[in-house]
Formats: sequence, structure tokens, C-alpha cells
Amino acid sequence: MENVSPAKVKCKGINQIAIVVENLELVAENYWNIMGIGPWAVFNWEAPLVYDRKYRGERAWAREKIALAQVGGVQLELVQPVDGPSIYGDWLREKGEGLHHMNFLVDDVDETVKVLESEGFPSIQSGRFGPVEMKGSYNYIQIDPLHTIWEPVHYEEIGAEPTMIPAAGKESAAKIKCRGINQIAIVVKDLDTVAKNYWNILGIGPWAVFNWEAPLVYERKYHGETVWAREKIALAQVGDVQLELVQPVEGPSIYGDWIKEHGEGLHHMNFLVDDVDKTAEILEKEGFKSLQCGKFGPKEKRGAYNYFDIKALRAIWEPVYYEEVGAEPVMIP
Repeated sequence: MENVSPAKVKCKGINQIAIVVENLELVAENYWNIMGIGPWAVFNWEAPLVYDRKYRGERAWAREKIALAQVGGVQLELVQPVDGPSIYGDWLREKGEGLHHMNFLVDDVDETVKVLESEGFPSIQSGRFGPVEMKGSYNYIQIDPLHTIWEPVHYEEIGAEPTMIPAAGKESAAKIKCRGINQIAIVVKDLDTVAKNYWNILGIGPWAVFNWEAPLVYERKYHGETVWAREKIALAQVGDVQLELVQPVEGPSIYGDWIKEHGEGLHHMNFLVDDVDKTAEILEKEGFKSLQCGKFGPKEKRGAYNYFDIKALRAIWEPVYYEEVGAEPVMIP
């Protein structure tokens, strides 16, 4: 019998993942030049385009710049706070530049927020945008059991003409072209609990859980040195993108490092390539060092991964190749 989530709000797909930055134009150009992501549509996110704005429940005036680029089935957003109180400025002061939130599309933002607030998850920032008749609306919800800020959004059109980066007609010179975001990952301390929380709060799941260790995972390196380590991972498909939970269990890893330095939360994005070693070689020649890498599954299937903290992009990116994981998962629920 198929499990049915009790969640009152169902996230059917991740529409967008956002990165908070200090210099939007520079980061947008870096994405275009390093990974071929773009062109970027840049908007001044301020009144009168944005109205009825609230920050932690109080009416507030603020302005940002945002840039949007479609990467396969997922939109990538850059957000630069400019003036006034905002959760983006708070994030920069507390954590620095990096992955900030994910959003999902809903028919009625107010109704969705009412349900989530009744379950104890408060709005931390909200607003409306575009032509009033289009009902454009967004609301950021702090959902601590999910270790991520989630943003229900409704829009038909933004209602303003963007500036483009780069200008129309230009071709990216990037040697590596990211055609789609395959996966977004969150590092956690208790994977089983967080997977159940996603199922119960947003209807995300079921989750396929794997013990990520030898002999399934082999030829593992951490900052260039051969190491032994193990984690638990959980995978769930959410529309066009896979959501991953990673729990470090034992041994040196960038996941354990992240929890020590930043706490639980958004960690990296991955994209599919035909040859991980070749992609890594290009990135390393461009000055980006591998943080952690390994191979997995049946050797003839060539499963491989490699993490790069590309500072110019304000994110960890993971080129991956796989045909199958090579192990039977335990399912949650």
C-alpha cells in the first residue's frame, strides 16, 4: 500500500534556489564565464514593483537587486541587499555569502502561509510584486525542523523589464557548461528525523536512504589525501530536482566540517557530466581545488563525484556521473 503524506502543504517541485551575494553583477558574470550559466535577468527589487512588504511581521521599506537564470528545470537566483532591513542582509552579517533558500510555487501564498504558521513556522519576510491583478506574492518561512528557509511563491509575470548580463547575443567562453541543476543538498545531524519532517511538513518523499561507505564508495579523497569515512545519505525527487540529505557519521569530510563551521543547512548543488575526472581537471587548471571526491557503485558504471568550493560563485558545486547507485535503499517512510 502506497504511503500518503499527512502534510497539509505539499511541495510538488523546487522552483528556485537562491544565493545571497554582496556584488550581484560580479557573481552573475562569474557564473557566465566559469559554468556558462546565464544570461541573467537583473531587476531592482524595490517599490513600486515590490509592495506590502513585511520584515519579521512589521511593515518595512527595503530594496535589493535580484538576478534570475534558468538552469535546466530549476531557476537560480542571486540576491544582493541594498538598503533597509531584510533577511538577506541578516544572512550576510551572520553567515556570509552563500546558499540561502529554496522556493516552490503555490496557487495562494496567503493560504499556504496561514497553514504553516498554524503549525508553528513563522513568516520572516514577505511582500507582493508586479501588477496587482497578477497576484504576485512571496513569503519566507523559517522551518527549523527542515534546516532550510522555504519560500512559497505565486507569480504569472514579474512586471518589469530586466537588464541582462551579459548583453544579448554574447556566447559564454566557459570550458564547462552546466545545463541543469540535478541536486540540492542539505547537511544534517539526524537524517532519519529530518527526512520524516520533510514528509510530514511539505510532503517531500519518500526518501531512499543509503549507508555511504565502503565498499559501495571507494577511492575516496579529502583535500587531496586518501581517507576512510562514512555517511548516511537520503534522496527524494522533487519535481525536476533531487533533494539530498547528508549526515556525516565517521571520518573526515566536508559535511562534518560544514556542520562545525556553519551548522546544519544548505550545502551544495550538483550537475551531471559525462566524465567527472575530465571536468575536475579543467576546474583545477582554472584554479579551483577539489575538496572531496570518490567513486561509487559497480566499477563498470563509472559512478564518480567531486566537490569544488568555487569562491567566485559563492557555492560548492559537485560534478557527478552515475547510472545507478549500486545498492538497495531503506525507505522513509
